[in-house]
Amino acid sequence: MNKYLFSLSIPFMLMFTDVSAQETTIEQVQWRTAAKLQNADGSTSLGFAGAINAVFNDALLVAGGANFPDKMPWEGGSKFYSNNIHILLKQNGGYVWSTKTLSAKLPHPIAYCGNTSTDLGVVYAGGEGKDGLSNKAYLVSWNAADINIRIKPLPDLPVAITNTGLTHIGNVVYLVGGDMEKSSSSAFYKLDLNAKDASWQQLPSLPLQLANALVIAQSDRIFVIGGRTKTPSGISDLNNTTFAYDIAKGNWQKMADISDGKHTTTFSAGAGVAVSNNLILVSGGDNGSVFHKIEHYISQISKTTSQEEKDKLTKEKNKLNVNHKGFYKEQLVYNITTNKWSKIGELPFPAHVTTTATKWGSDIVLSNGEIKPGVRTPSVMIGTIKIGHIKK
Repeated sequence: MNKYLFSLSIPFMLMFTDVSAQETTIEQVQWRTAAKLQNADGSTSLGFAGAINAVFNDALLVAGGANFPDKMPWEGGSKFYSNNIHILLKQNGGYVWSTKTLSAKLPHPIAYCGNTSTDLGVVYAGGEGKDGLSNKAYLVSWNAADINIRIKPLPDLPVAITNTGLTHIGNVVYLVGGDMEKSSSSAFYKLDLNAKDASWQQLPSLPLQLANALVIAQSDRIFVIGGRTKTPSGISDLNNTTFAYDIAKGNWQKMADISDGKHTTTFSAGAGVAVSNNLILVSGGDNGSVFHKIEHYISQISKTTSQEEKDKLTKEKNKLNVNHKGFYKEQLVYNITTNKWSKIGELPFPAHVTTTATKWGSDIVLSNGEIKPGVRTPSVMIGTIKIGHIKK
């Protein structure tokens, strides 16, 4: 009897060891167009950069954002800030825009704020409008039956800030970095939505001043990926860094630099989500190759006193904008267990920047954003993530 039981335990142990030696990975993401943002009259929208994109109660919120409805900025066009609210619903195997929220509005037109979806609703904070930077924060929620929008003011931020990152663990919201009026920020705050007298609590500052970084909570750590930093010269420092904040230990740690597995890359204004319990998927962003050139032109234009030279430099700068080939399309995966980056392919559509990705069930949603300087997209792209396993 004992000999028989021992012999059964051997294959069981081998099987257990084999499973534990496997490593979770993302094999591919299959993308499809779920919908295109619509105007109130049912026509297709231009789309918005810096819009709020988040899923709550099995519906996608797309709200606020900025675009250029008349002319491109280098043609003298004025930026328009929206306070419109759109809700995308699943219906009969497809997706439709709710008609019940056409009259719903955000308290103020806003773009480039941080946003994240908690169990209590969608939190958005900071951002900017036509009157400048914002220090406001709100909780947006609705019920699944009639999509009745409710907007609750949250405590003001300690500072007015835009291009910030927002994430959450449970119902504690974390705000990381951003741009102030004259400099980028190393700000790091948290807000407990369940606290009776909730307020934004300061946490240990980021190791760098960063804006347009990708901020994602994964396995009780806050990961801050890439970003850019304002400098007095007007030419940003572009970053390839990955930082992780350990909630339990209360400290920051520098992790592996962003790469495709072979070469490092700078990265900002991109989108990504946590996958499984140890992966972060990054889809689209700006590696800064053209962005830096445009900043150099702007710096030169501001310094020259010759109108002829200004006109020449402006023409060259505008040519860069018009002939822009689009942003960084590579899809990258960061494994927080192995502290390694890898590439799993490229987006099959123009990369969206200045937008936030969100999860809808097990899928990733990439909605609206900028696909070229000044050019927005109304597309709502949904990616089905295929998880695989490899032996260590």
